[in-house]
Amino acid sequence: MRSARFALAKLRPPPLPATLIKRPELHGRLASGADQRLTVVVGSAGAGKTVLLADWAAARPPGMTSWLSCDGADADPVRFWGGFIEAPRGIDEGFGADAADLLAMDRRMSPDVTASVANDAARLPSGSAIIVDDFHDAVAAAVARDMTDLVERWPAGTVQLVLAGRSDPPLRQHRLRMSGELCEIRDRDLYLSLAESHDLLANFGVEIADSDLAMLHQRSEGWPAALQMAALSLRGTTDPAQIARVLEVRGRTIAEYFISEVLDQQPSEVAQFMLDTSILGVLTVDACAAVTGRQDAAALLGGIDTAHLFLVALDDERTSFRYHHLVRRVLRAELRARDRTREQALQLRAAEWFEATADARRAARHLFAARHTDRALALLRDRVVPDFLHEATVPTPLDLSMVDPALLADAPDRLLTLTADLLLWGDAARGGEYLDLLDQTGKIPAGSALAAGFAVMRAFHYGVTGQLDKAVDAAVTARAIPERTRLTDEWTAALPLILIRVHNSLEDFPAVAREAATALAAPLVAEPVKLIMVPGGQALAWFESGHLAEAANAARAADADARRLGFGQHYFAVDHLRVLSGLALERRDLDTAEHLAEQVLSITEQRRPLFEFLALLDRARIWAARGHVRDALSSVEAARHVLPGAVPALLARADEQEALLRLALGDLRFAAELSGRLPAARRGLLLARIALAAGDHHAAQEHLRAAAPGDLTPRRVLVRRILLAAAAIERGDPAAASILGGVLHTARDQGFLDTVITVAPQVASYLVGHAVQLRPDPFVEKLIAAAVEERAVQACASRPGHPLPEPLTAAEQRILTLLPSSTYLQIADTLYISRNTVKTHLRSIYHKLGASSRSQALQRAVDLRLL
Repeated sequence: MRSARFALAKLRPPPLPATLIKRPELHGRLASGADQRLTVVVGSAGAGKTVLLADWAAARPPGMTSWLSCDGADADPVRFWGGFIEAPRGIDEGFGADAADLLAMDRRMSPDVTASVANDAARLPSGSAIIVDDFHDAVAAAVARDMTDLVERWPAGTVQLVLAGRSDPPLRQHRLRMSGELCEIRDRDLYLSLAESHDLLANFGVEIADSDLAMLHQRSEGWPAALQMAALSLRGTTDPAQIARVLEVRGRTIAEYFISEVLDQQPSEVAQFMLDTSILGVLTVDACAAVTGRQDAAALLGGIDTAHLFLVALDDERTSFRYHHLVRRVLRAELRARDRTREQALQLRAAEWFEATADARRAARHLFAARHTDRALALLRDRVVPDFLHEATVPTPLDLSMVDPALLADAPDRLLTLTADLLLWGDAARGGEYLDLLDQTGKIPAGSALAAGFAVMRAFHYGVTGQLDKAVDAAVTARAIPERTRLTDEWTAALPLILIRVHNSLEDFPAVAREAATALAAPLVAEPVKLIMVPGGQALAWFESGHLAEAANAARAADADARRLGFGQHYFAVDHLRVLSGLALERRDLDTAEHLAEQVLSITEQRRPLFEFLALLDRARIWAARGHVRDALSSVEAARHVLPGAVPALLARADEQEALLRLALGDLRFAAELSGRLPAARRGLLLARIALAAGDHHAAQEHLRAAAPGDLTPRRVLVRRILLAAAAIERGDPAAASILGGVLHTARDQGFLDTVITVAPQVASYLVGHAVQLRPDPFVEKLIAAAVEERAVQACASRPGHPLPEPLTAAEQRILTLLPSSTYLQIADTLYISRNTVKTHLRSIYHKLGASSRSQALQRAVDLRLL
């Protein structure tokens, strides 16, 4: 439009900041839209849309990109289209001459103007791009209608049309998406990874510890605006305490940015709705309507989602959401600052709604926030244990900032409730502190229901922290009280569930069977307990004792029910997942075994110390089977740190595992020292293995005679027979074939494979050397293949050191630093990157280090002083 006047800045990309983070992956995504009809970049305020597009434009060939920045004045369709026609004249001076004349005459868009713009676009040089930034400012009904018409006529493949804004342009995107003609970049793509967050801070001259960086990234969820403001706050500071404060809600810069750029730009009813619903952890239409009292809650929630106002969908159907964590904290702080009375009224309203829907856990959490502490604890008292036994999802932690436990000393039943909630949902440390406080009150009547509940929680706490003998004693105390008083409830019904885990850890498998029968005989036993937890405990007892077939059947059934009931990531699933991992290791499916072990660690880490300890030992065995012995040793050491005060029965597991790993490294002396901490029968088996490694089959035979079969589980009886076969092979005994034949018969029946070929290298070598003499069958074929693989793993040695031909990147170095003590999943969680990204970086690390395994890479890194 010839009469329009546009500032030059409107038609140019903004200058790039000196702290720019290069994002080649997103540049590639943008470039991939060249053959599609439309490219949209949609993200929340401060997500980095403009900087990304300006950087991409700068990287493109000169003279091939036009730019239009929209503002509030562009809500006038004539002005917007005038600017849209003007922008490409930086590529072709004659662009849109006819269209501009038609627009000036008619003062409106028409099909003729749209056709003229499309025709001129088709004549632009191939590979051109037209970028419209902040398109949300221009979206009006008329603009949207005309842009839809233009997109349908757009010369895809010649010129790329890019629309960027805070909300989706109403342009029938679903049709374009279905036809493969839409390129999309959204919030989840724009937010920075942990590595990119590090680079952004470094560009501001800010260097902080990895743990502090992880904290900043977690709080910001990668929101670029928040990270940039954090960097500005931290620049030049040497005060570590400021790092912890910089992303707090009261950080004025971040809060003021969000309020001015987002909240204050919304209609008043939307802004108030966002403030009111910020008290909810999960936003659904019903919950929002109950809290706000608005009948149009569905429309408001949908509008906030469509407008990309920092909502994260929690399901594929987009029926439940949460706010971006940092944004929620800002909203809650703003709500409290504006009207504290309203906030407490909203919390109370939410509590009453959740209570009416029988969701006692969420109701109690809102009652705490509303300062109705007694009412919250009274509600939890009747629900805390039943909910734990029935509910698949882990609740949000209690907000105890308003609760002084010392003030509950006169209400020990309330204090016990609070303690139980902490313990059952994974806060063993603080739960233990509250147990001690409850004990110190001296207000627990002997033989009462309160005393029984206290003893149950003592048993639970002792159990999850590895104090197994004390757990059994506390359980005996708890069980004696109901027997005297005929008191029975779900608190005391939980006792056999605790004892199943404790007796499995103590390897008292008959006791596991007794407690499983007791649990299943309890009246109205919870379905998850009956179908998942108890069968999982039985499966673990069968597996560890050596009855693999029975263990497999029970574990698979429990796993199927856990998936059906939604308990796949629950504490109840730990036992059967460990069994399935062990069975996968036994059949040498190491990828499946490690995946399941990582799943167990994800459930137990920092919440269930005993089970984290056991899972770390499981992981060590898997890594050892891969030949990553040094990694396995690091996993055993990590297990020891998890349970520093464990009972001898548990420490013996770690000692035995470490001794076998030391033996694999040829350190017979230290392995022998560790054997001294084991029970007699197990010590005899280990010493026999050490003697065989030293070539002393006579000493091995003596140690095996000392390890009487009557003192061993069926699994260890099989190990003893394997070692007897190995000793016979060593001394050239003609009976070796017969002894080994008996071993294979037992192994075939129960499915032992890994055990047969790893207990003694003599047996693996014999199987490979006498393969043609063995009766061929599928089991023997698998056994020989596994033996060949095991021999290759054991023979694999690290390559000699030489300087790196290509240095590690910063991201690769961060992953290498975590590699000795973390699983791939843990690395991904720590660095806030995907597992596939971890694996990609590891492939590159291995290539650069000239390594083919984790252990080789770590040894090479140590040699080069990279670790």
